[in-house]
Amino acid sequence: MSDKTAKERRAPSLDDGLLSLRQMEVFHAVMQARSITGASKVLNVSQPALSRTIRRIEDLLGIALFTRDRNGLVPTSEALEICSEIDPLIRQLVGVGTQIGRIARGETAVFRAGSTASVARALVPQALRTLSVEVPGIELFFDVLPVDQIEEYLITGRGEAVVTIVSPEHPLIAVEHVGRVDMVAVIPKDHPLASHRIIRAADLANADFIAFAQGGAHQTVVDRFLSRENLTMNTRAVARFSDTALALANEAMGIVLVDYVTTLGPVGSNLVVRPIENAPQFSIAVLWNRRRPHSANLRKLIEILTRRLQDLPHLSP
Repeated sequence: MSDKTAKERRAPSLDDGLLSLRQMEVFHAVMQARSITGASKVLNVSQPALSRTIRRIEDLLGIALFTRDRNGLVPTSEALEICSEIDPLIRQLVGVGTQIGRIARGETAVFRAGSTASVARALVPQALRTLSVEVPGIELFFDVLPVDQIEEYLITGRGEAVVTIVSPEHPLIAVEHVGRVDMVAVIPKDHPLASHRIIRAADLANADFIAFAQGGAHQTVVDRFLSRENLTMNTRAVARFSDTALALANEAMGIVLVDYVTTLGPVGSNLVVRPIENAPQFSIAVLWNRRRPHSANLRKLIEILTRRLQDLPHLSP
């Protein structure tokens, strides 16, 4: 690289003998490749630029770093000694860069999210599985929450997000709707309506059914539907959660009107799911605390849920 001996060069001072990190990186790459050509490919830098950098390092240090033979560059004893000092630093910097990349991709994060019962049956687990594939190494915590715990969960920071069919009105809670699904009827197999391919409002008049708690997200949509159609149904039981309502329906206690995503999870062996003509819809939303920091994984989850809801198969009549 240079035919000047160490004696012919001036001794470096504290000011001009200190190498930059970039110069150390270039020197390390040339040492590893034992050629300017190989190092240029590793660093994606032109060969002339690397040659200039090596000459500049030699000038700064006042020593020759390489000689040439027909097999490539041969490091001097000083170069080998310098490399032994630089090598641990470069490896550490590469490790730091790799870790920064993992942080940016969300691979080191603990992502804690919750959902209410209906979307917890299948939709959210499916979305979290996709998230775990897209973000290898992510650590997931999944909480199933009653509606009355959503605000506390987000405001206190217990979790980063909640997926739900509920849209609370709270100044600290941000809401992004990711899709809509129809209300469907879940019917015991021995019920007369089980043979219908599609359920019309009039079919439900005076039927026995399992309701949800008044004021809840499910029952609000159901009540609006019943009122619109001037229907009266006989409430045989009231359930708080969708799993409980399906279990009661499986015992032939009545019909359950639920959002379609509830039925994506397992339903009882004694039940059939039927579409409803002119069905009302449930809006599915992701909630988070607008005053707390959130990770890139929140946006990824929203995108995954949006895609999943767009791709849901239609319930054929």
